[in-house]
Amino acid sequence: MTLLGCSGAPRWYQGDEGQLDRYIALLKQSGATAIEVVLHHGPADDRTARVHLLRQDWDRVLGAYRRAELAVQVHVSLDPRFATSRWLSEPEALRAEYKPILAVVGALAVEQGRVVLIAHGSGDSRLSESENREATVGLLGWLAEETASTSGRADIALELRAAVDGRPAVGRTRASLLDLVQEVDSPRVGICWDLAHDFENSRHEAGWTVVPDDAFLDRVVHVHAHDIDDLWEPHYPLVLGRVPVAKQLAALARRPAGLPSITMEVRWRCAERLGQPWDLLARSFESIEGILTGIEADDLAANELKIVPYVPGAEPRRSQG
Repeated sequence: MTLLGCSGAPRWYQGDEGQLDRYIALLKQSGATAIEVVLHHGPADDRTARVHLLRQDWDRVLGAYRRAELAVQVHVSLDPRFATSRWLSEPEALRAEYKPILAVVGALAVEQGRVVLIAHGSGDSRLSESENREATVGLLGWLAEETASTSGRADIALELRAAVDGRPAVGRTRASLLDLVQEVDSPRVGICWDLAHDFENSRHEAGWTVVPDDAFLDRVVHVHAHDIDDLWEPHYPLVLGRVPVAKQLAALARRPAGLPSITMEVRWRCAERLGQPWDLLARSFESIEGILTGIEADDLAANELKIVPYVPGAEPRRSQG
């Protein structure tokens, strides 16, 4: 069974315990079998608290997800304290930041049988491309070693991110990402294929095709799926039909390993621009479940048509947060 989930950012349930229970009920009703949380410990401002699961809430919230039989996937904190670039200058400090998160990952691997830890490559503009590469490979190698003795399986997934002008391209193209994963040379280290960020890169990545080559596909251990608006902003609900999700998931399904786990990385604020966020999230589940049904029935073309572009009743609103 393909694990299908969405974001566990507290913004989706406003941090309230009763609202969390209702959010979980919505996910279960929509067919979710997993959830992805961004774990953070230490100082945090309001913005961090909207996206990250803070340390004081780990036990309560993760316990609620597990009691609901949702498999938990873990994304490393986005705070600069967890930046991969620190591996070059402050490796011991970075290890210390990771240790509490790795403890959770190990416990989840035992309980669930498998967990994915998603991390970003180093993209520090103050470092050279070779230094960013060295930091990324070094951290991934250490993470593979740290999780090797875990009962159950913990896969480390290096996320494909959108290229940014003026930033090092390490981990921001398919070729770069695959090269990094291959250099680490560990069966526990693979690719988090972010379909929307990949599609963003189609505008300037030479030779880009909807479906990557087999070497890339074979190393994918996790997927992030979300849509893009007409301004090329990602993290929208899967109702716009701009990202070629169906064809890309079908390509993964044809691998010997089949489909990996999938997280719909939809942001509250992007959903809110189109309408009621929970309704849009439920529609995203309907869209991707239609794709998966089509893949199973070998009738992908018919199921692609089920992603009907969303037409809001008014112009999309821009919100803060």
